[in-house]
Amino acid sequence: MTTVQLIEFILIALDAVIFCFLTIYLAIKLRRERRAADKRIKILEKEARCDYLTGALMRKAFISEMESSLAAEGEGTLLVFDINGFKAVNDMFGHPEGDGVIKRYAAKLLKAFDKDIVGRLGCDDFAVFIPGKCSREDINARIKKSGAARFSDKPTQLVITSCCGAAVAPQNGNTFDDLYAKADKALFNSKKNDSTISYCREE
Repeated sequence: MTTVQLIEFILIALDAVIFCFLTIYLAIKLRRERRAADKRIKILEKEARCDYLTGALMRKAFISEMESSLAAEGEGTLLVFDINGFKAVNDMFGHPEGDGVIKRYAAKLLKAFDKDIVGRLGCDDFAVFIPGKCSREDINARIKKSGAARFSDKPTQLVITSCCGAAVAPQNGNTFDDLYAKADKALFNSKKNDSTISYCREE
């Protein structure tokens, strides 16, 4: 092999090595960029589905997940929660502190029902859907353990209480609208009777 041929061989080999390194570098870079893009998409999807303040599902997303779960399971329990006298919290302390109460209240529900579907339907209105069978005793115990029904809110120095109405599928209905109407009626009875939770009668 002549000197010229040797130099040409070395140059070709160097080109091949550089090409391989560039290919690997671009592949790694593209993979990282794809992971970052996927992560951003997941964040955006979560922001589109979840309430920014509490992290619970927004109404539309909650209904969608609940009805999908109900279609798959064929049964479940819808719980509707409402904070008692919440308007007074806003009037006394202002909306920023009211938002704080909402956030702290939601955290209790999310922790107590971490394997279920939790949503924020409105201002201080929350809903939980428990797929499948769940006894009243278990539901009552979980609400009591969560502290959502009654807790001392340190920032406001208030005792925050809430009520809950429950409706069971398929006895009380097979859609969100049917179950919500029954659970909301049970919620009214809960407030009226000053009880933690009221169940809609089976039909």
